[in-house]
Amino acid sequence: MSKETKTDLQRFTTLINPQLLSNIKLVSYFTNKKLYEVINDSLELYIEDFEIKSNTKISTIINLQNTLGNKKNEDEKK
Repeated sequence: MSKETKTDLQRFTTLINPQLLSNIKLVSYFTNKKLYEVINDSLELYIEDFEIKSNTKISTIINLQNTLGNKKNEDEKK
């Protein structure tokens, strides 16, 4: 039995097309996965596809933003 690392989940509310929700629920049922797992998998695939098409990594953009934010804070302290 493999051990999965437990990640913290964050609750959020959003609007969704009713037909799309029905489709996702059906996929969840047929794959025997929880609804949030199917949605997480779908979002991960979407982000991966975006990164390939855009030739960029979301994590790189976030790191750049954090780096620039830290540098700005350091400059303001001087």
